[in-house]
Amino acid sequence: MQVYNVPYNFNHEEKVFGGYVSIRQAIYLIFGASMLGIFFIPLINTFVKILLFMILATMFIMFAFLKIDETNADKYFIYILNFFLRKRKFILEKGKENGNYNNFYIS
Repeated sequence: MQVYNVPYNFNHEEKVFGGYVSIRQAIYLIFGASMLGIFFIPLINTFVKILLFMILATMFIMFAFLKIDETNADKYFIYILNFFLRKRKFILEKGKENGNYNNFYIS
């Protein structure tokens, strides 16, 4: 029996469930559906339950299906969080502003 090398295709995710949904998408859809459990918490007002469900379910559906410039929305969201939570480096430099060297600024 002859063995052939099969090239891998990493351009897109493999659609496992019915040929339509990948594992990542299925997990986000399960999380979105599990948000229905919010309605069984008796201490929260009904309006707040509906608002919270709509926000979280919409977020999980967006994470499952939305792509921004060929980047999945969940990865894009993580990139945004990393940008805002990164360590910032401030350098104090002596600047020349209108011929005055006594001013300092942070760049």
